[in-house]
Amino acid sequence: MHSGARLHHHGRATKLLLTTAVILISLTIVGAILLHHYWPFSEASVRDNLSEAVSANVRFGSFHQKFFPPGCVAENVVFERPGSSEPLITVHKLTIQAYPGALLHKHVSVIRADGMHVILPASGSPTNSSSTERRIIDRLVADDAVLEIRRKTPPQSLRFVFHKFTMNYLGGTGPVSFSAVFDNPMPAGLIRTSGQFGPWNNSAAGQTPVSGKYSLENADMSVFKGIGGILSSTGIFRGTFRQLDVEGSTQSDEFEVSKTHHSLPLKTQFDATVNAFVGDVVLNQVKARFGRNDIVAQGTIGRGENGKRAAILDLRCDRGRIEDLFYPFIHSPKSPLAGDASFTMKVTIPSGHEPFLQKLDLRSNFEIHNAVFTHEKTQERLNKIAQNPGQKNPTETPSDFQGTVQLAGGVAHFSYLSVHDQGAVATFHGSYSLNDERVAMHGNLKTAASLAKTTSGISAVFARVLEPFFKKKPHETVVPVKIGGTFSHPSFGLDL
Repeated sequence: MHSGARLHHHGRATKLLLTTAVILISLTIVGAILLHHYWPFSEASVRDNLSEAVSANVRFGSFHQKFFPPGCVAENVVFERPGSSEPLITVHKLTIQAYPGALLHKHVSVIRADGMHVILPASGSPTNSSSTERRIIDRLVADDAVLEIRRKTPPQSLRFVFHKFTMNYLGGTGPVSFSAVFDNPMPAGLIRTSGQFGPWNNSAAGQTPVSGKYSLENADMSVFKGIGGILSSTGIFRGTFRQLDVEGSTQSDEFEVSKTHHSLPLKTQFDATVNAFVGDVVLNQVKARFGRNDIVAQGTIGRGENGKRAAILDLRCDRGRIEDLFYPFIHSPKSPLAGDASFTMKVTIPSGHEPFLQKLDLRSNFEIHNAVFTHEKTQERLNKIAQNPGQKNPTETPSDFQGTVQLAGGVAHFSYLSVHDQGAVATFHGSYSLNDERVAMHGNLKTAASLAKTTSGISAVFARVLEPFFKKKPHETVVPVKIGGTFSHPSFGLDL
């Protein structure tokens, strides 16, 4: 009995082992069939998928499949397009991984592109999105990647260096999330951004939704010839690639005009609409604080009728200081005038490599109230002219200015300039050069009383130099006058 029981037990064990073996063999066969059906990591399959995704020919320097975890590693990957003299994309090492569960659902868990370099021609490089077999990439990582956008002239080409770059759920039917830290080429600075876009609109890519936030750090404005300073900015964006609404703020502690090296703090809050496909910007509203000037602006940045890009701005200041408006544009340590200022202004800044003051086009109507001269030598001369006999410290007489000016080629042309105080009104037309500070103004001085009796205000400026004239005509109240010389050494006289 004991021997029979042992034989019976042995038979049961053998049967169990056979059953287990059959199950394992069956699972192996099924696994092999599934693996053959779902395995996407053969060299030919990976090459075909990459080629179709980017619409380019793909070649590998080396290729290795991995089974634990499933995936592959390709080195020295090159994407080329027929007729191109250089590769579209090169990748030093491309690592693809997919966990078993992801394979069954046609997901790729991670794609990591080390040493990726992308070169886009000026016309862009659209991808082919008509793949017959859709695979979802759960996570794409391309840290330390380089993106170059070529232009017709090499100096205009742009180079973006991505310290960190990640995209999630790429290729799915829902939105793709992204985050990036990269060096912005113009102006040079560090950008941090994150958000999401999609689902991608194949028939109208510009209508693809996008949203997120950004920050710009330590942007060097000197790349735009004529201005300088370090700029920072933060903001949020939402909308579509073709109509992206951006709200944000900027700050520069020392925004300067390079030629004078004079700077003032600049802060703005803005609401803009951006077309990301062509780079056009509509500034719906900008609230700026420039020195002590509160400025409201709106305008556009884009291509004009001549095909060249330009910034066109309409500005209004209801409360400001004329010395803060003048200071960045003059070489002297002080503005020629100090006083309360208000203005409306239209500014056009075309693209190009010309100096900022040479290409700046400005048209303005302005008013200055309670204005006094600030230059020491000028003020000394005015004080001496206005000084009554025996008076040691004459009282300054503030003046009010009103005028219309156009700045072009670095020269301010005044079609109308009115200066008036309690006792006189002077009207001028002429020019003032920001390049060499030369003055050429002509007009009339009208006084309430005889010019010979004038000892203060704007009429006192001309009183002594016009002395030979009003000796002959002592009761004359309207006199043709001119201002010449330079800002540092002005001359006042009779305009013959």
